[in-house]
Amino acid sequence: MDGKRDLASGGKRGFRLGRRRFLAGVGAGGLATAGTVFGFASPASALVAAGCCGLCCSPSHSLSTCESGSHYVWECTESGGFLYCNCCEHGNPCGVGCNSSNYSSYQCQYP
Repeated sequence: MDGKRDLASGGKRGFRLGRRRFLAGVGAGGLATAGTVFGFASPASALVAAGCCGLCCSPSHSLSTCESGSHYVWECTESGGFLYCNCCEHGNPCGVGCNSSNYSSYQCQYP
């Protein structure tokens, strides 16, 4: 079959293949567009291990302080998923260095 509808088998096989190819093309195009619009991510620059968080700076502020203003947060687990950590980078410590405006924090707890 060459992608055309085969009426004897219900006409679905060619339609499905065409739709998959179309959607794959849309997905690839969307990724290329996103890369152009937003730029490509630079490699992670984590320097400090704190819990399961890889931070740019030694933790210096509370998590709630870090989560105000411009910040990036993520979560991770360790100890087989029993220790749950919240990680935060405030400002741009990986890009400009650690100071009073650009810093890291984390908080870990058992559920």
